[in-house]
Amino acid sequence: MFTFDLKKLNFNNFINLFITSIKFYIKSKKGGYQITIITTKKPFEEVLIALKGVQKIGIISCGSCAAMCQTGGEEGAQEMAEKLEKEGFEIKTIIIPEETCDNRVMKKDLRKIDAELGEIDAILTLSCGLGVASINKVLHDKYPHIPVFIANNTEFMGMTERIGRFYMRCRGCGDCLLNETGGICPITTCAKALMNGPCGGMVDGMCEVGNYEKDCGWILIYNRLKELGQLDKFSKLRDPVDWSESGHQREVVWR
Repeated sequence: MFTFDLKKLNFNNFINLFITSIKFYIKSKKGGYQITIITTKKPFEEVLIALKGVQKIGIISCGSCAAMCQTGGEEGAQEMAEKLEKEGFEIKTIIIPEETCDNRVMKKDLRKIDAELGEIDAILTLSCGLGVASINKVLHDKYPHIPVFIANNTEFMGMTERIGRFYMRCRGCGDCLLNETGGICPITTCAKALMNGPCGGMVDGMCEVGNYEKDCGWILIYNRLKELGQLDKFSKLRDPVDWSESGHQREVVWR
């Protein structure tokens, strides 16, 4: 179970994060963002290795999920630009698309910097992996020679407790068991992703993974099913997860 906790915020970061959260709230009320893809920053040294041999860079920084995680947005883009310039790179353009993972948004925003795209050696994106896929897709026809590098690690689809505290509660495995487990996912709450539990490593409701500091996922499921009067579901024996079904290329196309 992965947690992401932002505790150290200076005043400017706090203001930018607050503004972003308000935008997210408004968007969600209009039926927009429903989930947050949680990202963390790659070590800067790793980014420099990826950019070896590159001189002129365009930065594309996600204005939605990554901005929420402080790994993108305007603040993240400016910070990255300053670091790269100190290393001798030339930043030719910076854009902050509302959603880098939406091909329609990227087509519109990349048209605005078409002239700059003709001058750059590479794009560095501050987004999740979906952003890279979308940018590559949109760029390919006209600029197939431009590589797209990423400055973040994509962690998970995050449940937001509050700004700066995100928790993985869904793996997106494609075979949802929530109807049988009281709405609690065993894949993300059980450290071993067991389909039947608890295992022998549970002590007093706590999990042995992580030195007994986190709740056992299957105890959480048991307690929830008990609250719902559905403990009969707890005794059902389930087959282990067939990861071959979720590890291949997946898509949902309905129109």
